[in-house]
Formats: sequence, C-alpha cells, structure tokens
Amino acid sequence: MTRGLRFMCWPLWPLALFSLLTTVEMLEFGGAPGQWARYGRWEAGSVGELSFSLKTNISKALVLYLDDGGNCDFLELLIAGGRLQLRFAIHCAEPATLHMETRVNDDRWHMVLLTRNFRETLLMVDGETKVAEVKSKRKEMAVVSDLFVGGIPPDVRLSALTSSTVKYEPPFQGLISNLKVGEMPPTLLNSQGIQSDLEYLCTKQNPCFNGGFCSIQYGEVHCDCTHTRFKGKYCKEAEEYAVEGLAHLTLNDQGDSSQVGKEESVATFKGNEFFCYDLSLTPIQSSTDEITLSFRTLQRNGLMLHTGKSADYVNLSLKSGAVWLVINLGSGAFEALVEPVNGKFNDNAWHDVRVTRNLRQHAGIGHAMVTISVDGILTTTGYTQEDYTMLGSDDFFYIGGSPNTADLPGSPVSNNFMGCLKDVVYKNNDFKLELSRLAIERDPKITLNGDLVFRCEDVAALDPVTFETPESYISLPKWNTKKTGSISFDFRTTEPSGLLLFSHGRPQGPKEQKPGRELKTDYFAMELLDGYLYLLIDMGSGKTKLKASNKKVNDGEWCHVDFQREGRKGSISVNSRSMPFSSPEGSEILDLDSDMYLGGLPESKSDLILPPEVWTALLNYGYVGCVRDLFIDGKSRDVRRLAEIQSALGVSSFCTRELQKRCSSAPCGNGGLCKEGWNRYICDCIGTGYLGTNCEI
Repeated sequence: MTRGLRFMCWPLWPLALFSLLTTVEMLEFGGAPGQWARYGRWEAGSVGELSFSLKTNISKALVLYLDDGGNCDFLELLIAGGRLQLRFAIHCAEPATLHMETRVNDDRWHMVLLTRNFRETLLMVDGETKVAEVKSKRKEMAVVSDLFVGGIPPDVRLSALTSSTVKYEPPFQGLISNLKVGEMPPTLLNSQGIQSDLEYLCTKQNPCFNGGFCSIQYGEVHCDCTHTRFKGKYCKEAEEYAVEGLAHLTLNDQGDSSQVGKEESVATFKGNEFFCYDLSLTPIQSSTDEITLSFRTLQRNGLMLHTGKSADYVNLSLKSGAVWLVINLGSGAFEALVEPVNGKFNDNAWHDVRVTRNLRQHAGIGHAMVTISVDGILTTTGYTQEDYTMLGSDDFFYIGGSPNTADLPGSPVSNNFMGCLKDVVYKNNDFKLELSRLAIERDPKITLNGDLVFRCEDVAALDPVTFETPESYISLPKWNTKKTGSISFDFRTTEPSGLLLFSHGRPQGPKEQKPGRELKTDYFAMELLDGYLYLLIDMGSGKTKLKASNKKVNDGEWCHVDFQREGRKGSISVNSRSMPFSSPEGSEILDLDSDMYLGGLPESKSDLILPPEVWTALLNYGYVGCVRDLFIDGKSRDVRRLAEIQSALGVSSFCTRELQKRCSSAPCGNGGLCKEGWNRYICDCIGTGYLGTNCEI
C-alpha cells in the first residue's frame, strides 16, 4: 500500500557531521561494470533513517541494497525511468513498491531520505514524500547484509541475495554526497571503481607535513610519520615539542608533581554557549603574559577568547579558517593572522595556540613583543606601538563567545565559536588562571551560559545550500533587532542581480492610503544589483541605501558579509572591507514584523509591503547561487535544515559550480540572447517581442 503525502511530522533530517580530512564526504561513481561501495550494516529492522544527496544523468541504475542474506527480507532503491523506485519486503510478504514522480536524472543535486518505521518505509525526494506499507505478519525487517551502494560486489553469491535480480541492475553513475545513517556517516568497509574526496587529498592536496606518507585507511586520511622526526595526526608536531610543552605548562607550578599527566579540561560549544570569568575583584595589570588553548572545529569563523574593553583588550578568533589575534594596549590595535600552508584550521583536528607578550626596551622606550604560534610551528611576531606595554582589564574573560560578540572591541567576527576548546589558560608573572578547569569546577567567578557540555562532541558544520531558481526562498523567523543587531553570512554566485535578505515592519498610518501615496514601513534588505552588494534600511525616519562593495562580488568565489548595527549607526563589511553607515536622525529602533526572507520572496506577495528602493523585490529578481554560515545576532541558523523542514522548492544542499556551458546548446529562441547563470542559462528576450524561459511565448 502506498500513499502520497503533502506534509508529515516525520523526524527532521540529521545534521551533517563531516570533516573533509576525516570522513568521506562525496563519492564519484564512474558507472563501470564491477563497481561497488560496501558500508557497515544499517540496522533498519524496526526504525531508522538514512539520507544522502545524489546527482546523476542516467535513467536506470542500482542506488542501494540490503537484505537478510537470501531468505525473505530486502530493501532496494533503484533509478527507473529517471525516477527513484523503492521496493522492500518483510517475512516473505508481497513486496511493497514506491514510484516517485520527481525526476533525478537531470544532472542536478537531489536530497533523498529513507525512513524505516516497522512495516512502513518513507521515501522523500526533495519536496515529494511517499510512504509504503507491507502486509506482513512480522513487523520487523531482518537485516543481515552490509549496505551496498552503487553496485553489488562480485564475491556476493546469487544465493545470498534475497532479490537476485539486483545483481544485474546497471551500476550507478554520478555523485553521492553526505551519506548518513541517523546522525553519523556509516563506515566504508571497502569499494571498487569509486573515487572519493580523500583520495584527491592524498594525490593533489597532501595533508601530511614534513615528508609524512599519505594513505587512505578505512575511509580516513592516515599520515605515516615514520623517519620524519615529527608526530601527530598530520606529522606537524616535533617530537621534542611535547617535552617543551610540559615544561611550559608547569612553569608556575615547579615541584608540583600532580600537574604531570593531569586530565584535560575540555568543553563543547554549539554557537549559543560560552563561559566567562569575572576579573572585577582581581584585575589584570601585566606587561608579560601568555595565553594557551587548543581548539577543534569545522566552522570557519568564531570567537575563541576575549578580554578587555575599548582601550585595553585581547581578542583571539577563527576567521575564514585562519587564527586571528588582535591586541590593543591603548595606542592602536596590533593584528596577526596565522594560516596553514595547505587547507584551513577548521579541519576538525586539534590545533594548539600559544600567544606570548614580553616587555622589551629599545632606546629607553618600552615595546611589547607579541608572538603567536599554532601547532608549535607557524609563528607570527610583532610589536605593539609606542610605549604602551601594560594590559589592564577589570572586565571579563569570555571563552567560546559572549552575549554580543559583534559589539566586542576589535572583534574580527560577530559570531560565537562552534566546536571544542581545551585547556584554556592565561598566566602572567603574578598568577595563573586555568579557565577551562575553573569552568568545570564551577568556580564562583565563572558564569556558564547555554548548554555547555564538558567533553568534546562532534559539532556539525553549517552546510551550504543552493538557490537554484529565482523563485526559490527560505523563510527565517522574525528578526527582533530593535536597537542592536548583527547578521553575517557567505554567498557565492556568478549572477549579477538577486534579493538576498528582506523583512519589513508594520505599516505606519491608516491601512487605506490615498492613491499615489506610498505606504510607509520599517524595512531591512540586502540585494545584488549589477554584481554589487547593496544594503537598504529604513527605521522610520528615512531610507538609507548603501553600495557596500567597491567591486563586483559575482565572481563565483565565496564572499563574506558582516552587518552590525547599534541605533542609527553601524557598518557592513564585505570580504573584510568595512563601510560605516548612519541613518537619518530620528528613530533608533528597527521594528520588523514580517518573516525574514532569504534568497527571494513567496509567489504570493499580497501580505508584503515592497519598498520601491528594493529593486530586486519589485522586479522578482530572486537570488540564484549558494549561501552558507548564516549567523543572526551571533547565533547560528541552519539554513539547510530550515529548507528541509519547509520543503523549500528549488533549494538544494551543498554548493557545486558546474563548468558546463549551458548556452552551448543554443536554448534561446526567436533571437533571444543567452547568458550563463549559476548552473543555468538565462534567456534575455528584450527586443525580440517574445517572453518565457526560452523566449518562446
């Protein structure tokens, strides 16, 4: 029995928990005979979820298969006629079959979810959902085999296959990404004729340092550090470094043998958590000090540590996958950026950071020499300006975030950290603060915020989404910004124009307006016009329209946007180039009442008030391209999960830029001009007398 569903309250899709350097993120199936991938068993007997994304252009193939070893029970997912077809059986009952309507052989990414619920199995493809139920005496499915993807290994005998015809199905050809069982990727036991991202890493982007030998073992990168005089996961750590590190950690505790081999102090931060240490009773006054910590994350941006106010502060953050240090002792900020030679630091591996500041005298004037090192190898050294050498702070030590990270002086990021922080320690000549340990022990000077967990757990990266058409959009909750607020995100496109963000407030004055009079309302928007990013904001006392980028940002590369506002004033930063703005005098409150729309607007706009200044909204120019890492007021917004919950049409997971020229097939008729868009063609029908996608009407 099958039934189509418009909406069901099935469990949400799990978040992606992948690291490029630790798990296979994408598999490429060439479609040659004899190809297959073999994963550990999916325990789907009673309940369970399996999800993935696929991209293919073939009409018939085996996608995945499992069974009970040749008796009665099996589950197979095929492509037939360019659409997904599910067939499964329990206890030798008549197999149940599902035929989906969504075509998946269009060479575009499609999200697939399989949900087992005893006799029922749900199949979701993008926004289409169907459920089938098998009429069996037993309600649990017996599962004995491994999970086969893309083909069946030749060593599996026909007699061991419940559905023997599966061995003769054509092998899958295309890409499969983010295969997950529940919330975790299954273990890849073996494969044949398949390429993965990790194999490309060893051959083209070797992550092993100092001559380490790179290989793929059990779906993970392995670096053999033998004969290199280095150790660690990527052969980065000098063998004597561990001894130096131990001496350094016990410097202020000479003779205390309890420090040797002590337990690590670690905590997990998921974007809304942080802890702080109150310095009001023991203010810092130091000219020589040191900060050490270790971090592990998949996120590109986030605050790790901050102390101090406007004149004296230290800020340590992760920005675009690099470690960023900002110190101000009253004479101006000193900034240092540390990047690895290959890749980024947000690779889900542990990295050790050490910041030192020492007073030096030169020509009778004191200077503070600042050194930052990452993993004991990458080092940047510089000097603070003039004779300002004392760090004074009676504020807080913020670890992993703050109540409003965008407002912290000198902070290069506006969002909190997502990942694990370990052994955060500050010390100077007078005292030592083991901040992570004090948090675990609930020291009276420590305040915990959010659901802090004092162990290291996997924190999923915020996966990107692609808006495939101008009609695609995602609804975000109402933004309660009022007097202050911040938004940051990354986008990537080659198209010149499109609406990125829009929200408006309640109408001002009576609903019935005289003809020709504009309905006034607060609003906030960001849009692309002719390749430039524009900010538009009106708080009731007059509109502000600011060209936020001085060069075009539709070059197909990731562009980072950071908006911050306090009252009438604020700034918008595009790829670290900041531009201030000030709204007309009057209101300092931005009063938004509608949902925040990302990527475009709903087809029905009767309830929306569209200001004439927001041209992309009036012209129905929705954004086509990718968006990732959306943070609102420092808190993460998982746009991929929101798209799945809303069954947002034309919004797919991941971000891929296809090199295929779509205009090469001459799709535009009647003299229409074809332009290359983001993984699509655009027909410009101006002057042809025709309309439509292909200038055919």
